[in-house]
Amino acid sequence: MSEDKKTTPHVPQAFIDLIGDHFLEAARYLREIQDEYPDEFIAVAKSLGIKRRKAYHLASVDRSFDNLGVAQDRLRKIGWTKLSLLAPHVDADNVLELLNMAEVLTAYELKMYLRGEMLAPDTRAVVVYLDKAQYAVFESAVLKAGAIKHPHGLTNKEAALTHALTSYLSTEG
Repeated sequence: MSEDKKTTPHVPQAFIDLIGDHFLEAARYLREIQDEYPDEFIAVAKSLGIKRRKAYHLASVDRSFDNLGVAQDRLRKIGWTKLSLLAPHVDADNVLELLNMAEVLTAYELKMYLRGEMLAPDTRAVVVYLDKAQYAVFESAVLKAGAIKHPHGLTNKEAALTHALTSYLSTEG
């Protein structure tokens, strides 16, 4: 990066076109922008066509894995989503263990592992697409049943939804 910190860095179109397949390079670039041009970080992320949250996660990935000696191909195969989950936890002592876990677990399972929670082997995923009004009803119901509002969504929603559905079924008799 240039020493002139007053000029906003230009993002080449070729770089924008490659960001998906070359997320490690994007992560390095975003980290450099964050370090050298912090006021321009969000504008550069927008130029790359990514949202603020993803940009911060990518910069965090580079910051966490840069000096750990892990092969770029291995990191690329694991993917940015799982690496961003590992970034706050990884260090020289646990990098191999965490990367091994990331290679065999889904992103959700990895998140649970990092929290110290275990998934039952018969756990099932349910994907539901709700419009705004439907989501408002869902959110209200699970909050009433014990879910907790968090800046990035709802926690404990699985147990709360199960509780709400069990209550509903017991009244249907």
